[in-house]
Amino acid sequence: MKMKNFLFYVRDWYRRRAYRPGKVISHFIAHDVCRKIKIISIERIDEGLIVGQVQTNNILYVSKGLVEEQKFSEPMTLDIETMWKWSGRTWGGLPDGTSIVDHILEKNAD
Repeated sequence: MKMKNFLFYVRDWYRRRAYRPGKVISHFIAHDVCRKIKIISIERIDEGLIVGQVQTNNILYVSKGLVEEQKFSEPMTLDIETMWKWSGRTWGGLPDGTSIVDHILEKNAD
């Protein structure tokens, strides 16, 4: 077996083991933002795609009662390479990439 084929074999074996249907996996994607993904289907895992439900929460905001914990989203196709990417600031914010301060200022301006 060639080295490249062996590496793909190991990668696919690891993915099948790590992303099992029904399993919930989580990672901190920023200092205070945790993303959980509930695995629904791994039929296309060889292509690097899974079907899952996503929940992204700023744990500091949730623990202080500033926002409610988000629910899991509807099932969607996720790319394994990009599902842990965070586009917001290093110190989190809300799941949409904004800050709670922005929302408080908007309410006070009205």
